[in-house]
Amino acid sequence: MSLRWKIFSVYFVILIVSLASTGIYLFNNIYESYLNNERVTNLTQANMIANLVSNFIGVSSYLIEPTIVDYSKQINSRVLFTDVNGKVVVDSAGNGELEGKDINSYSDVRAALKGSGSTSIHYISGSGWTMYAAVPVTAKNDIVGSILLSTSIDDVMGFLNTIKMQMIYTFTAIGSIVSILSLIVADFITKPLKRLTDATKVISEGKFDYKVNIKGSDEIGKLAESFNEMGTKLMKIDDERKRFVSDASHELKTPLAAIKALVEPLISNENIDISLYKEFLRDINDEVDRMTRLVNELLVLARMDKINSIKNKTENISEIAYNVIENLEAIAKNKGVSLVFDSDEKIFADVDADRFYRMIYNVVENGIKYTPEGGSVTLKLSCDDKNVYIKIADTGIGISQETLPKVFERFSRGDTARSQKTGGFGLGLAIVKEIVDLHKGHIDVKSTVGKGTEFDITIPVKNI
Repeated sequence: MSLRWKIFSVYFVILIVSLASTGIYLFNNIYESYLNNERVTNLTQANMIANLVSNFIGVSSYLIEPTIVDYSKQINSRVLFTDVNGKVVVDSAGNGELEGKDINSYSDVRAALKGSGSTSIHYISGSGWTMYAAVPVTAKNDIVGSILLSTSIDDVMGFLNTIKMQMIYTFTAIGSIVSILSLIVADFITKPLKRLTDATKVISEGKFDYKVNIKGSDEIGKLAESFNEMGTKLMKIDDERKRFVSDASHELKTPLAAIKALVEPLISNENIDISLYKEFLRDINDEVDRMTRLVNELLVLARMDKINSIKNKTENISEIAYNVIENLEAIAKNKGVSLVFDSDEKIFADVDADRFYRMIYNVVENGIKYTPEGGSVTLKLSCDDKNVYIKIADTGIGISQETLPKVFERFSRGDTARSQKTGGFGLGLAIVKEIVDLHKGHIDVKSTVGKGTEFDITIPVKNI
C-alpha cells in the first residue's frame, strides 16, 4: 500500500470513529432528553389521577370509575386502577378487557405498590411504542392500590427516528466531504515525497546535479533542501574522486614511464658498459622508491578514510615534537636550513602518539622542502587548560593566495615549480588535515610569496 493510501486510511478510520462516537453521543442525549420529558409528564399525570382517586376512596368510591374514564380521555391515555394486590379495579378502555385481572406481574405496578413511581417503554404489536407510568394510590398514609398510565409515544419515537436518520445523512455527507478532502491532503503531502523518491533513483544513477524543485519551510521543504545539498556534496565528492583517481594515475604513470624509458635501452642494446647499467639501475631504483612513497601515502589516506575515531591516551607532546626535530635535523642540515624548537618543558594531551608524530613531521618536512639554503623552520608549542597550540613557521618561498585554500586537498601542490623542485605528491598536508580532524582539532595556514608560510594547529588537551 502506498503512503498516500496509508495516510488516507488513517484519516478515514479516525474520521469514522470520531463521527460515529459523536453521533451516538448526541443521539443518546437527545433520546434520553425527550423520553425523560415524557416520563416526567406521564408520572405527573398519573400522580394527579392517584390523588383524585385517593380522595374518593371510602367516601365516594362510585366516582372513581367515571373520573378515571373522563381523565383518560382528556390526556388520551389508558388508565388502570388496581387494588393493593395488583388486581385491576377500573380500566378506562371501557371494554372490561383487564378488569378483575391480576397485573402484579408488571414491574411498574409492583414498584408502585411498594411506594415508588416507575416508568417503562414497550413495543406492543398493533399499538406501537407505549410508555407505562405507575404510581401508588394512598389513603390515610397507607397504599391502597396503584394507577398505571399507558400512553402511546409513537409520535416521540417517530420524531427521534427522524432525528437519527437526519444525523446519519448529515454525518455521512460530512464523512464523504472530509474523506475527499483527506484524499486531496494525502495526495498533496505525498506528491513531494514521490518526487523525492524519483529524485533518489536519479541520484542513484550517478546524476548528482539533479535538483528537486520543492519549495516551503515545512519539514518536506527542509528535506528537499537537505536532499539538494546532499546531491551537491555527492557531486563534489564524485568530482574529487575522479580527480583523485586521475591524479593518482598520473603520479604512478610518471615513474612507470621513466622506468620503461630506462629499461628499453638496456634490453635492446647488448654492448652497454657496466657503469651505464649501474647508472640506469640507480635511476630505476629511485623511481621505484618514488612509487613506493606514493603508494604508502595513498594507503595511509585510505586507512584514515575508514577511521571515524581514534583511541587516545595522555602523551608528552613536547617529547614527541622534539623527536620530530631530531629525526629531521640531518635533512635540514644537508639543505642548509636551521631548525628552531621552542616549547615549555612538559606539555601533555590526549593524542594518538604515532599519528600526532606524523602530523608534526609532515608539516616540518614540508617547511624544509620549500625553504631555501640559509632559511629556517620554527616549531613552537604552548598550551592552556583546554588546548595545545602548535605553530610551525618557515622562511621559504611561500604559497600564492590562489592556491592557499587548496593546500589540504589531495594531490594539491600549489605552484608547478614547487612540485617539480621537491618531487612531492601533494598528499602530506592532506594527511595532516585528516589527523587534525581525527583529534577534533583545527588547522590554519597563512603564507606570503617570497617570505614564508605559517601553520597554526589547535588540539584539545582532553579527548572528550
